[in-house]
Amino acid sequence: MPDAPELVRARALLGDTLGDPVPRARRIAGLYAALYLEDPLLHQWGGLAAFVARHVHLAMEAANGAFERFTAQGNLDIYEATMPAFLRLRARRPATGPLAAGMDLLAQADALARDDLDAAVQVADRALVALARVEQEEIVQPAYDLLGGVQATTLRPLMRFRLGMADDAPLYAFDGDDGRDPAQRVAWAMDEVLPAWRRFHGGRPDLCRAELDRLRRWAGVGLI
Repeated sequence: MPDAPELVRARALLGDTLGDPVPRARRIAGLYAALYLEDPLLHQWGGLAAFVARHVHLAMEAANGAFERFTAQGNLDIYEATMPAFLRLRARRPATGPLAAGMDLLAQADALARDDLDAAVQVADRALVALARVEQEEIVQPAYDLLGGVQATTLRPLMRFRLGMADDAPLYAFDGDDGRDPAQRVAWAMDEVLPAWRRFHGGRPDLCRAELDRLRRWAGVGLI
């Protein structure tokens, strides 16, 4: 069966980094940032994911091959699930697959925004929660399932990111005892990561946008 056109387009956006995990991770971060900059209401997931993906790139770059297979595969799996879904949303095509419920909510938010922006923001936030849950419970879980206990312990220090480009930007680190457990990762996302994102995106929108534009330029990515 041929790949869906959105997946073909998503892979094409990776250019010559498709087969090279470290620069590919940098480009993915930039593409997520560009997605957010296109539509900060509907593409909040991309804004948050851009900062996480930037850390993935930096961690892979510093690790000199350690955990590259795990982080590279998870990074690509998330991209190949989410970017085609956002491209379908942009084209106003019906959502498919495990992300469909979240994407349907974003379509609803898009329609609401014409007459009731406050309601649209609330629905978009529900979509963000749904997408984050599916990302952790379904998209990346197969990669985590392949890790042994020692590997999971060694990996834990890498499960963090800065919400911003500066070295002193707020740092959010996984606080569970086993990163392989999707319930623990979801709890971290819901209790710490998403509230921090809401404060940044909603409370300091100009700074959030500026930081993501800086990230986009750091990655060498234009607007999609």
